[in-house]
Amino acid sequence: MSISILLVGIGGYASTYVNPLLNGVREDCIIVGCADPFPNSCPRLAEIKERGIPVFADMQEFFDAGLTADLAVITTPIHLHANQVKLALAHGCHVLCEKPLCGDIRDIPGMIEARDAAGKYVGIGYQWSHSDAIIALKEDILAGVYGKPKLLKTLVLWPRNFKYYKRGCGWAGKIKNDDGALILDSVANNATAHYLHNILFVLGDKMDTAAEPTEIKAVLRRANTIENYDTCALEMKFAGGARGLYLVTHASEGTQDPIFDYEFENGHIHFEDGEGKKTVRGVLNDGTEKIYGNPFDNQVNKLWRAADAVLDPSVKPICGIETATPHTNTIARMQDCGIENFAADQIKLREDESGVYVPGLGEALRACYDNAVMWDGEL
Repeated sequence: MSISILLVGIGGYASTYVNPLLNGVREDCIIVGCADPFPNSCPRLAEIKERGIPVFADMQEFFDAGLTADLAVITTPIHLHANQVKLALAHGCHVLCEKPLCGDIRDIPGMIEARDAAGKYVGIGYQWSHSDAIIALKEDILAGVYGKPKLLKTLVLWPRNFKYYKRGCGWAGKIKNDDGALILDSVANNATAHYLHNILFVLGDKMDTAAEPTEIKAVLRRANTIENYDTCALEMKFAGGARGLYLVTHASEGTQDPIFDYEFENGHIHFEDGEGKKTVRGVLNDGTEKIYGNPFDNQVNKLWRAADAVLDPSVKPICGIETATPHTNTIARMQDCGIENFAADQIKLREDESGVYVPGLGEALRACYDNAVMWDGEL
C-alpha cells in the first residue's frame, strides 16, 4: 500500500521532508500535491513539476480540486498551524505539523477536538522527541535509572543576521500579524524551541507526555529591530523540586551549538560536542557510562512515524498535541514577563554588516550556564 502525502510548505525547512520523499527513501511514500503560496523558494520545484505533482497556492485549493491525501505534512508559519491542522483533519488526513504547536494557546482545545472527531494521528515535529537517542534516554529516566531530577540546564548561542529576520514574508520576529493573530516568533519559539521542549519532554511522566513548569521567571531582551525578543533566560521550577535553566540568544558574537547538562540524584546526562562527535552521554554516580547517540541523527523519524500511523492505527504520536502543549503554554507565560531592549551602546554591527551582536552576551550566558544561575540581564 502506498501512502499519499500532501506537503503544505515546500521552501526553507520543508526541504527536510521534500528531499527524502523525492529521493525515494521510502518507496511507499508518494507526494500527491504541494501547497505553498511562494513555491519558487523550493530548490526542487522544477523536479516536482516534472513529476507531474500539482502545486497549489494553499491547502484549500488542493481539496477543492477533488484531491485527497493520507497524510498532510505542514511546514508553515506558526500562526497558520492551528487552522491548517484542523483543515487537514476535516478532509480525513493524518497530520504531521512542524513545531511549535501553534501561536495562541486558545487554539489548542479546538485542535484536540478536531483530532478526536477525525480519529487521526497528529504529530508535532519536535525532532528530538522522535530521535532514537532521546527516546532511549527517556526510557531510562522513566525506569528510574537516574533517580529524581534536580537541575536541567541548556545553552544555545546561535547568531542570526538581518536576512534571517526578513524571511517568512513578514512574520519573523513578530508577536502578532496584521490581523491580530498571535505568532510569538522568537528565539525560544522557533530555532531553539527544541531544546526548551526537550527539558519538558524528558520530565514527562510517560513517554508521550511533557511536564508543565509550576513556576517560571524569564528575562527577555532584544538587540535586533523586531517586535519580539532575540535573547532569553528562563528559570523554571517543577513539581517534585526539579529546576530548569534555559539560556539562548540570536545576538551573541560567537556561536555555541546546543549543549545540556541534566543533573539527577543518581548521575548526570550530558550533551555536548566532543571531538567533533555530538552525543548524549549518561554518567551515573558510580562511574557507569551509557552512550545514547546523537539526537540530531535521523531527523525525519517524525515523518516515517506519521507514515507508519497511516498503515497501522496502533501507532500513536510520541509527541502529539498534548506533548507539545507545555512548550506552547510556557512560551505564552514568558511573553507576559516583558521585553527590554539592550542599550544602544551595547549593540554592535558585525564587521561584514550582516547583522548585530552584543559584546559579552555570549560569555555572560555561558557563565550562568556553568554556574547554574539565572541571568539577571546585566553584562
